[in-house]
Amino acid sequence: MSLLRAGLNKLTGIFRNQGGILSRLLSQDASPSVVKETKEVITTCNKLIEDRASRNFAIVHLLGKQWRVTDGDLLVVEGHWPPNIGDKIRLDKVLLAATKDFSLIGRPLVQPGLVNVTATVISKGLSHTKTHFKKKRRKQYMKIHFQRLPQTMLRINTVEIANRINEAPKNVYE
Repeated sequence: MSLLRAGLNKLTGIFRNQGGILSRLLSQDASPSVVKETKEVITTCNKLIEDRASRNFAIVHLLGKQWRVTDGDLLVVEGHWPPNIGDKIRLDKVLLAATKDFSLIGRPLVQPGLVNVTATVISKGLSHTKTHFKKKRRKQYMKIHFQRLPQTMLRINTVEIANRINEAPKNVYE
């Protein structure tokens, strides 16, 4: 352990005047100015959330794809999906939530319960017909395949940042 600390001391001596992260890792205690700046940023973000100063957006993970959604958006999701028409659903896998003033980035997901993204299933049906045409020259070979995939259309109702940032998480799965 002492050899590791000695090696880190040597590295921080090299990078100390560059203000690198190694010097902060070694000291174990954040400097008071960094803590003060962090608290100021958090209070500013909480005030912006309360004022609802600008339109929220989120990046959600849905059926293997990532979607950027805001209030009132329409999503056309391909593939079979169980919800029926009229069902209200909540999209839980939020990767990022933001306004024009700040962003909340998940690692990999934003804390559950911090961002609420709700949607309604508008319609379910089939996509337009896709034609796959195969032909080999001079071999009397020709095939035509038609394909229609199931689709689900969603309307995003709300994207809201529900809790205040940096509070203890509530158990949303009860």
